[in-house]
Amino acid sequence: MMKSIVKICNILVLSFLILLPSYNVLAAYKVDENKTLAQLRKDLASYKASKAAADKKQSLTKSEINAAKNSAASKQNEIETNQKKVTDATNEIETLEKEISAGKEELDKLVKNYQIASGDNLYLKYIFEAESYEDLIYRYAVMEQIMNFQEDKITSWKDKIERNEQLKVDLAAREIQLNDQIESLSKDIDKLNDALIGYSNEGTTAQQAIDSTQQFIKFLEENDCKENQNLTQCITEGDTRFIRPLKKGVITSVWGYRRHPVTGKPNTFHNGIDIGGNSVGTPIYPAANGTVGKIIYKSPCGGNQVYIYHNIKGKRYTTSYLHLNTINVKLGQVVKSTSVIGTVGGQKGTGDGCTTGAHLHFGMGTGWFGADYVSNSTWQARSVNPVSVISFPAKGKYFNSRIPT
Repeated sequence: MMKSIVKICNILVLSFLILLPSYNVLAAYKVDENKTLAQLRKDLASYKASKAAADKKQSLTKSEINAAKNSAASKQNEIETNQKKVTDATNEIETLEKEISAGKEELDKLVKNYQIASGDNLYLKYIFEAESYEDLIYRYAVMEQIMNFQEDKITSWKDKIERNEQLKVDLAAREIQLNDQIESLSKDIDKLNDALIGYSNEGTTAQQAIDSTQQFIKFLEENDCKENQNLTQCITEGDTRFIRPLKKGVITSVWGYRRHPVTGKPNTFHNGIDIGGNSVGTPIYPAANGTVGKIIYKSPCGGNQVYIYHNIKGKRYTTSYLHLNTINVKLGQVVKSTSVIGTVGGQKGTGDGCTTGAHLHFGMGTGWFGADYVSNSTWQARSVNPVSVISFPAKGKYFNSRIPT
């Protein structure tokens, strides 16, 4: 219920923003405009600490995964060894049973031959052919020892069979136990792999923040920005308004919640507008004068991306340009609204899994994404509908100039 209320509120807020005039939309967003170069250095130290922590977690998790895999492999080896023991025990039981069968036959013969009722018995003949009383006693004892020995052999064989049968039962129980442990380890490994992906993403995000922040600091230093000077004042190439980033085109997908065109997932927030109607390689321009603050190459969702920082009447904004075929600018480069920052891409076969064809994803947000904040969730929260700031024709209708007429 709470999620539904939040979703409805979000939709109402977004609808309200779309209806506002452009100057009111920009004025409605409050951003920390007081960040300095010194604060940016502190942010950099924090990103490095986050990267180190993520790397440490990755290392520990990899060690845990390897230990779990080794343990599972050891248990699997024990299972295979025990299965061989079961086979050996089964074979030995078969051999012993044959020996018992043969031993019983031999014992039966001895018993029968030992019976006095059998007058022609060779064993009795052997006994009664004794030449003296002592010899008779001796021969009788020999025969008794032979029969006792045979009985002892059979008893020994039976004991071995019982031990082997018990061994088979014990090994079967152990195999069940080992398989349960292997299954548990497999689940642990899956959880650890999920955690590893999360730590890897943390590390990647932190590294991207480190790279972009270091480059931006370098740019500010080269432009003699003072340690405690407001960053907005350091970028002198300001502007008074935004214009369209392409000379012509048509909006094919609007800003806001939609069904994702690739995954089909419903209620996915689209923090920009898609502009089609241009072939691959068409020049793309900044929506206003500014500075290239963030560049991402070959993202699996968004492809090549450029983010430009703007100073519009003393307030900071970021515009984003995704699915680029080429990037024609460098991090920290000052650009004018007439500069070519890249070209339209989005064609299939580029490794970009979030595009269905050639187009430009154009987004806007308050603050400088990568300097004032680095998380995608904050960038999305500060997203502004470009159509509420720049005049575009309705979805499906073409425009043929950068400046609205």
